[in-house]
Amino acid sequence: MGIYVGIDLGTTYSAVAQFVNGKGVNVLRNDIGEKYTPSVVCIEDGRITVGQEAKDEHAAGNTNTAAFYKSMMGEADYSIYLDGGEYTPEDLSAIFLRELKEKIETENGVTVDGAVITVPAYFNESQRNATLNAGTRAGLNVLEIINEPTAAIIAYGLTGGARKNVLVYDLGGGTFDVTIAEINGTSVNILSTNGNHQLGGKNWDHEIVKELIDRFREEYGIDINEYPEDFKKLQVTAEELKKRLTKTPVTTASVSCEGYVGKYEITRELFDLRTSDLLNTTAILIQQCFDEIGGGFGWNSLDEVVLVGGSTRMPQVREYVMREYGRPPVTKNIDVDTIVAAGAAIKAGLCVEKKITHNGLIVLEDDIKDITSHSLGILVYNNDKEAFENSILIPKNSDYNKYFSKDYYVSKGNVKIYVLQGESEYPSENTLLCRYEIDCNGVSGQTKVAVGLCYNNSGVVDVKAETDGGMPMKVSRVDDIGTLDDIMAELRKEIDASRSPYSKWAGVSNIPTTDRDRFGNPEGAQYDLAGDGSFKGYKILILSLFGASNFADAIKALKVKGFEVNLINGMPSDLKSMIYEYCQTWVISGISRTISNHDVKTLVDYYNKGYGLYLWADNDPFFGDINPISEQLFGTAMAGDSMGDKVLGIQTRPGAPGLVADHLITTGIVSFYEGITISNVCNCRNVTPLIYGSDRQVVSAYYDRDGKRAILDGGFTRLYHKWDSAGTDRYVVNAAAWLANIERHGYTPSLK
Repeated sequence: MGIYVGIDLGTTYSAVAQFVNGKGVNVLRNDIGEKYTPSVVCIEDGRITVGQEAKDEHAAGNTNTAAFYKSMMGEADYSIYLDGGEYTPEDLSAIFLRELKEKIETENGVTVDGAVITVPAYFNESQRNATLNAGTRAGLNVLEIINEPTAAIIAYGLTGGARKNVLVYDLGGGTFDVTIAEINGTSVNILSTNGNHQLGGKNWDHEIVKELIDRFREEYGIDINEYPEDFKKLQVTAEELKKRLTKTPVTTASVSCEGYVGKYEITRELFDLRTSDLLNTTAILIQQCFDEIGGGFGWNSLDEVVLVGGSTRMPQVREYVMREYGRPPVTKNIDVDTIVAAGAAIKAGLCVEKKITHNGLIVLEDDIKDITSHSLGILVYNNDKEAFENSILIPKNSDYNKYFSKDYYVSKGNVKIYVLQGESEYPSENTLLCRYEIDCNGVSGQTKVAVGLCYNNSGVVDVKAETDGGMPMKVSRVDDIGTLDDIMAELRKEIDASRSPYSKWAGVSNIPTTDRDRFGNPEGAQYDLAGDGSFKGYKILILSLFGASNFADAIKALKVKGFEVNLINGMPSDLKSMIYEYCQTWVISGISRTISNHDVKTLVDYYNKGYGLYLWADNDPFFGDINPISEQLFGTAMAGDSMGDKVLGIQTRPGAPGLVADHLITTGIVSFYEGITISNVCNCRNVTPLIYGSDRQVVSAYYDRDGKRAILDGGFTRLYHKWDSAGTDRYVVNAAAWLANIERHGYTPSLK
């Protein structure tokens, strides 16, 4: 029977541990009896070596060795040439893990059946995927990818003690992470995480390298950067010198190149000065964690600080914590080199058993609650700014395995969604992960689809999609999609080819800093929902059952927007044969019912196929032709005989007189005339109030569900009388633009 292990896949050193239920953690030794293995690969003459032997080759200047490749994981354009071959960081990680697995199995007489592999908390999705792929290619069953500081907290914190806030300062050879968690008994709740996967002990080493290169060049006029073998030796010298400076305030380095040898004294004071900016970077990332938690959280909110990673042995790290925290960090029973592997091993036990016994405590898989280290968004085009932006669906520090959804209207074919990872609203400042394609060939017409994104337990993105009725849809991931600039250029062409007629003010009622008419409404057609001429080719049918009234002003306003309008006084003899050439029909009710049951059915069928309906009535009894339609469609009717004749504004509170703000229909309207005499919309269970009259009754309502749209107007809009009253002209053209329902049908100027 095989075992399940935790693997700390480190930048400089790696470790493997096994959790035995009820007995604790055992750090497994490699083939030379060490608890940790240098993460170095050497490929020479077809022979592969890893670990200490490869590190020794690296120290000797062998150019067929690779170290520190972990920090470049997930970088598509980065590769290393060894022994005549080209290797990506994922390739090298797969080779290293395969060889490490064999060493552990041989030395300990075990078979590794599965593993939890750790990564820096701030690794993005592509880096996590690369790690996951490397483990699989190495022959490992990767149970999960887990954050390194979370693993450290699991190993350190599951003691069953009282509630406490713990900060983990994790500075390894190539990465830095800070994680703050609330530990309560066996429960671990991550509060915030931050980091930099390009910041680690190697950066401190590099400052020593630069210092020694400068001194050698000054003494001998030789630049060691130009000699690869000597440069590799110098890197190893710098790492050894850094380690010596943890124990002594001054040490000496011997540097050789081209037969020349220089000996140079390096003090800890100089080292700390040259690396102060690096230490300060970790301080900034910690403060960002505090700010994200909020509520004044800071150093004084912490109960304990735990140092993890070999680079935390540098005295400057401990001194920094002492300055800020006022107390020393926790060091008792903590092995900074193996604590991460130990936590990963415990997590492996939880992945397999779901419930384990550790330190005499029963720990459940759900006790460990990690959070996302990066926001996740979708590339969208913002009409207000007329530019692309990152629309964030999953904010940073959200729970794993929680879906966040966005609704789309789709038709047959594939819907393409481009996923961005990062915190900025500007796409170029984020990481483009991939494209997801939703197969919509099974839908009928325009269908609302909920697209859900989540981070799974490994921090890798999962996507699902389902129709409004709950039917799941096939989702495919495409990784090879080109550059973000290329994608935005292509999308911009598509947008220009099918641009929405809506103005940038769509859905804004009180538009600031504009000239106003005598009623306070913004002057100018640019503040309407749609621009002039936008709906050229769209046809509106107006059926006036009120009699031969003068709709000239209304028709003139609609024509300015590009609509063709056909006004018919009375009902046509064969409504069904003509109605479908119009994108919407406006029915103006008469004093008593003249509409037939057959015509009601025609209008109901027309509406159910996605065409817009505007149903206008007036005071009692001028709603006889409207009620049979509205009752059948929405279970509501017009009633009442209210005196209006007032100019009202935007609602001050729900249910108060006025216009509901910031709907597409109310774009650019601050004040409106409610009409001389009006009826009310009764029973608004199935329709949504849009306007409340001065008597606080609903004067106008709308329906906007299932891709269908309708307006019920109780006579407040003066379609033919007092046309110059507040808001009438804008309301009429906005209503027509809204009823065109471009969200469902798309914007097709050639539509007849």
